[in-house]
Amino acid sequence: MGLYQGRALERTSRRGGRRTGHGPRWVRLAVLAVALVAVAVLAAHVPWRWLREHVAIVTAVRVEGTRYLDAARVAEVAGLRTGDDLLTLDLARARQTLLLDPRIARARVSREWPRGVRVSVVERQPVLLVRHGVPWEVDSSGVLLPPLARGVVADVPLLTGPDFSRVRAGTQVLTPEVRRGLAWVRALTARELQLAGEVSELDVADPRATGILLMNGTRVLAPAWPPGARSLSALRVVLADLQHRGVLAGEVDLRYDDQVIVRPLPEAAPDAARGSG
Repeated sequence: MGLYQGRALERTSRRGGRRTGHGPRWVRLAVLAVALVAVAVLAAHVPWRWLREHVAIVTAVRVEGTRYLDAARVAEVAGLRTGDDLLTLDLARARQTLLLDPRIARARVSREWPRGVRVSVVERQPVLLVRHGVPWEVDSSGVLLPPLARGVVADVPLLTGPDFSRVRAGTQVLTPEVRRGLAWVRALTARELQLAGEVSELDVADPRATGILLMNGTRVLAPAWPPGARSLSALRVVLADLQHRGVLAGEVDLRYDDQVIVRPLPEAAPDAARGSG
């Protein structure tokens, strides 16, 4: 018996042609035309306006990442509100609008199924106060931040010396004075030191030295730029010892190698005149 190779036998017409089973072409076109007309008739009776006003709308705006900013204010700045038309929502424009706010470093706007909008922001964190008529703030990259409200500023050291009164909000200021102030903030907030919370003011008016005013009124005379970890650790030890003994120093001099000189107030104990690191 010979082997069969090829396609299965196909049903053919009496003339030997292949039967498609779909009928003449004009019949198929007629059925398609009727279907299209039916769809058009149905579409004409769909209440599109009602659906758009009651279904295709934003029902929730969720804001994440706020610390100093108010979530409702962030949504307002982005121009996002419940009841907005979901179909015409411009998420890219909302994101760009957020990035124009000086206090927002990064932003992301996306849709949340089925009818929500999600806004994620990364705020600029103030690390210094500067003079701008009234105190304004500066973040770790030197960007100038206006206060959130009149008289409301972060609890961070005041940088004295430079004047920012003519600098616009959102401007990145990296003058030598600002860079020195930021360097001192980084040094004082180091994990092994933890002194930033005790600092009230950083004076960078003198290019040769930096003055550090502590919360308790003690003034630290320091090099222009932060010294090494050894000198700063010695400062921490001396300040902790003075506090333990209940001695309030008028001045602490950190400008000399391998020693910390303490100049007490007149009423302070005489044995606090010198400390070493």
